[in-house]
Amino acid sequence: MLAIVRRLGERCSDLSEEYIPDPYVIAIVLTFVAVLAALATGAGPRQTMTAWTNGVWSLLPFMAAISVLLMTGDAIAKSPTFTRGLEQLARIPNSRFSAVWFTSFVAMAASLVSWAIGLIVGAIMAKRVAYECREKGISVHYPLLAAAGYTSLMVFHGGLSSSVGLMMADTSLIPASFPAYAREGIPLSSTIGSTANIVTTGLLVAVIPVVMGLLHPESDIRQLPQSTYDKIDQVVTAAGGVDGDTRGADEPLATDGGEPSFADRLNDSRIIGLAIAIFPAYFVLNAWVFQSGGISNLTLNSINALFLLLAILLWVRPTALVAQMKDSVTNISGVIFQFPFYAGIAGLLTGTGLATVIVEFFGGFATASTWPVIGILVAGVVNIFIPSGGGQWVAMGPIMLDITTGLGMPAENAIIIEMLGDQLTNMIQPFWAIPLLAIANLRARDIIGYTAVAMVVGFVIVGTSLTLFLVVF
Repeated sequence: MLAIVRRLGERCSDLSEEYIPDPYVIAIVLTFVAVLAALATGAGPRQTMTAWTNGVWSLLPFMAAISVLLMTGDAIAKSPTFTRGLEQLARIPNSRFSAVWFTSFVAMAASLVSWAIGLIVGAIMAKRVAYECREKGISVHYPLLAAAGYTSLMVFHGGLSSSVGLMMADTSLIPASFPAYAREGIPLSSTIGSTANIVTTGLLVAVIPVVMGLLHPESDIRQLPQSTYDKIDQVVTAAGGVDGDTRGADEPLATDGGEPSFADRLNDSRIIGLAIAIFPAYFVLNAWVFQSGGISNLTLNSINALFLLLAILLWVRPTALVAQMKDSVTNISGVIFQFPFYAGIAGLLTGTGLATVIVEFFGGFATASTWPVIGILVAGVVNIFIPSGGGQWVAMGPIMLDITTGLGMPAENAIIIEMLGDQLTNMIQPFWAIPLLAIANLRARDIIGYTAVAMVVGFVIVGTSLTLFLVVF
C-alpha cells in the first residue's frame, strides 16, 4: 500500500512538472474557458464581455481586505518572536516522514486560526524544516515539504477565518440577491461550530499530513537549494535566525557612527510605533467585547484589525514594520495582480448565468442523500474558476441555498457544504499558493502533483463525513 501511494505521488508530480503552467497563465486559460462556456450556454458576445467588465472591479473592496490580511499575516509569521518559535518547532522532526507530516500539521493548525497565517507559516516551516534536515543529514524532498505547507488551504474554511461562514453571520455583508430567509443571517455556531464541520475538519487535519508523509519519493530527491541553505545559515549565524530588523528592544538605531537625527529617532521610536496600536485595539474590543455576542461577532474586518494590531505589537518600531511590509507586498504581488482577472471570471459566471447553469446541472441529479457529495463537487469545480470563498459564494450561494432547502435540509447545510468543498480544489488551483511559492522559491508545478493526491483523499473524507452528519445522523 505504501509503495502504491508513493508511486501515485511520483506519477502526479511528473505530470505536474510536464503540464502545469504558472498561475498567471492558468488565470488566462480559465478566463477563455469561462468565455467559451458562457457562449455555449446561450450568452451573446457583448453580454459576455459586459459581464467580465462588470465583474473585474466588483471585488476591489474584498481584494483590499484580503491583501491587508495577507500582508499582516505575513508580517506576524515573520516577526522575530514568531519566527523563533517556528525555528524551535522546525527542529523537532527527525526523519523524512516526520518532516513532511509535521510541516503539514503545523500549517493546517495555524490556518484554523487564519488562512493567511497558515499559508505563510507553511512556507516558512517548509524552508526551516528543510534546513534543519540538511543540518541533521536527513535527505528530504523540498518540493514535497512546500506542498505539505500548502495543505493549510485545505482546512481554513473550518476555522476562524472562513470567509463564507463570516459573511453569512454578518447581515450587513449578505448580498441582496440572497433569499430573504438567508439575509437574516446564520450564526457561526451553526456553521463553523457545527459537529459536521468540527469532525470533518478534525479528520482532514489527522489524515492529510500522514498522506503527505507517505508520498515521499525514494529517488530523485531535491533537497533545499544550496543558495537558500547558505542564506538561512548566514541569518542563523549572524542574526539569531530572523530576517529583517532584528534589533532587541533596547538596541539603538545604527547611524554609521553619527548621531541619529530627530527624524531618525521618530522613525525608530517604540512609543510612536506602539501609540497607533490604540486604534485597531479599540476596533477589536468594540467588536468582540463592548458589543453583545462576543467572539461570535467575528468578521473579516475585525480579524484584519486584530492582525494589524498584532503586527504593530510584534514589530514595534515604525521602520521595522514598514520594511517588513515592503517584503510582504512583494510576496503577495501575484495575488494582487491576478485578483481582477478572477473577479472578471466571477463576473462571467454571474452576469451570464453560467454559475446558475453549473449548479442547477449538478443539482438536478441530487437527492437529499446525495446532495452533500454532489454539493462539494460543485463547490470544488466553481472554486477553480473563482478561487475566493467569498467571491464564489456571492456567485452561487443563492442557488446552493435554494437547492438545499428545496431538498428539505436546513439552510446552514448549504454553507457547510460550500465551506468544506470549496477549499479542496485549492490543491490544484495555485492562485493562493503564490505567496508560499515566492517564499519557498518554487514553481506551481513543483507542488501540485503532490497536493492533487491530498485533494482526492480530502474529497473522500469530506464526502463521507458530510453524508453521515448531514444525512444519516
